[in-house]
Amino acid sequence: MGYWKRVLVAAVGALSLAGAGSVSAGAHEGDRLIEFDSMTPVTGAAVNAVNDRGIKGGGLPWVITSGSGTVDRQGNVSVTVRGLIIVVPPINGRNPIAMLKATVSCITPHGVVNVSTAPAPATAEGNSRITGRVMLPHPCKDPIVFVAAPSGQWFAMSNREEDED
Repeated sequence: MGYWKRVLVAAVGALSLAGAGSVSAGAHEGDRLIEFDSMTPVTGAAVNAVNDRGIKGGGLPWVITSGSGTVDRQGNVSVTVRGLIIVVPPINGRNPIAMLKATVSCITPHGVVNVSTAPAPATAEGNSRITGRVMLPHPCKDPIVFVAAPSGQWFAMSNREEDED
């Protein structure tokens, strides 16, 4: 009888440790508000127009090679863009904006709330790494991240990740 009792205690202990390990991994993953690995540039009807989040699109169409980023529930923002440029005259293949910021847009029970990072340097080739911290509203539903000029016009927005099955 004592043998089976020790086996049972050992098994419960092992399962408890395995469960605790999986809880901490799940808690870390649950800390992300949004994660994305692609962005859509401002083009077509979005140029110079105010979107449903109250943010005006840039005055010319843009293209982007790549964009990715994360925002966690504490408001830590990290966005990287590559090749975010204007390809129409008179700009012709460069980024004319020396500084870019990230704007996190949230839907709240009281409407849309937009919060932005401080501006970060951007190259003429359209490359920038934007990091910072914002004061997120609670709750922050349906978040979208915009890469924008310091004055507010957006040039690229995060694409929604499809749920993995």
